[in-house]
Parts: sequence; structure tokens; C-alpha cells
Amino acid sequence: FFYSIKLQLVFKTFYFTIARSTMSQNQNKPQAHVMATAAAAAAAPGLMQQIGMAGSAAVITVSFIHPIDVVKTRIQVSPEYAALGMGGTVKKVVGTEGVLAMWKGVNAAWLREASYTSLRLGLYEPCKIAFGCTTPENTTF
Repeated sequence: FFYSIKLQLVFKTFYFTIARSTMSQNQNKPQAHVMATAAAAAAAPGLMQQIGMAGSAAVITVSFIHPIDVVKTRIQVSPEYAALGMGGTVKKVVGTEGVLAMWKGVNAAWLREASYTSLRLGLYEPCKIAFGCTTPENTTF
């Protein structure tokens, strides 16, 4: 449960950091382009950009988290690995199957994150606006 909350916070932080940096890049243009880019700098990223940034953040994050999931799953399904604990399981898996064994099944994790999480995080802001939750006073979620 706490792992899921921590991962969601990482996604949101990475996603909003990318969104802010994308918007602030338009402010570094020469003075001649200020009038042309003022509206673009003030506008929020488009729907496809939001979904793309959310999916990218999710895929990058799961690439780092997946080895922990592999170890956790092996401990849960095998009494042999459960007796070894986290450190012993990592040693045994890496020793017998190699380092790449820690990323077995990462393709499925990437697919899940690229589809599910990109839509979940990318559609959050548009849904919030659609429900009229644009200020802290009228936001319930």
C-alpha cells in the first residue's frame, strides 16, 4: 500500500516538473518573440502532451522499481526465497540467473504504465476542469 502511494507521488512530481519546465522554456525566447509566445507560455500543456509526459514518467519510474517487484514476488511465491530474505534473494537471483533477471517481465510493466498510468495522470487535470474544480475552494478531490 505505501509502495503504491510513494510511486504515485514520484509520478506526479516528475510529471509536474516536466510540465513546468516545458512552460518555462518559452519564457527564455528573444524579446521579438515575446508577443507570439505569451499565449503559449501561459497556456497549459495540451491533452496529448500531458498524457505523453505522464506515460514517460511512469515508464522511467517502473524501470527503476521493477527489480524490487521481482524480489518481492519471488519472496511471496517461494518458501525458499522467503527464507533468504531480501538480500539473500537478490544474491541468489543475480548469482544464478544474472543481473538481467532482475528485469524479467519489465515489458509487461512498461505496457501497463504506458497505458494505464499515462491515462490516469494525463487525464486528471482535464477531468478536474471538466467538473469545474478550478480553484481550491471548489475542489473536492
